[in-house]
Amino acid sequence: MKAAKFTFFRRVTAFCPSAALMLAVLVLIAAATTVAAQTQVFVPGTASGGFGTPALNWVPLVPALTVTGPGTITVTYISGTVTDAGGVNTGPNGVPYSTRPDWQLPLEEKVGVTRGMGNNLDALIGVFVPATRVNRAGFAAVDGTKALAAVGILPNGLFFIGTSKTFKVNQAGTLFLGINDQIMGDNGGGFTVAVTGP
Repeated sequence: MKAAKFTFFRRVTAFCPSAALMLAVLVLIAAATTVAAQTQVFVPGTASGGFGTPALNWVPLVPALTVTGPGTITVTYISGTVTDAGGVNTGPNGVPYSTRPDWQLPLEEKVGVTRGMGNNLDALIGVFVPATRVNRAGFAAVDGTKALAAVGILPNGLFFIGTSKTFKVNQAGTLFLGINDQIMGDNGGGFTVAVTGP
């Protein structure tokens, strides 16, 4: 009986250093693994933030993800369509369009043009706004060039997202999402997206 106990004790002590080493490795792996924040966001078909030539029932851009420092953000379309006049029922890449030549869509305002014809009407768009701007008194997620708020968003930061986009940010801030359209009174629906980041 004593010999059996002694043999068992030797086996346990021989096993323990291996188990301790394995546990240490697992702890190091867990510490080195960065867990990304993920959230689902709904972007209504009226969320233009007043960019472009704003008219009729637009609402501010939607805050999607706030980060505290540098990292990589990914936006991925999950479901939904945006409806518009003329039978438009589109996904996040949008549709070709024809408007008055003096009207601007948000992505056109970004580059300072009015085209009247183009692509990506009602597409999913975004803008990353540094925390230093978001945290200023009077900030709102609207066009900062049109006196719609004390502090707004500058159109030169807008970008096309479509079905998916991954991009790097080098500072703290918030990603806002919206729709590439200027007349929102006839829009409906929206997009559900997944957003991941640092």
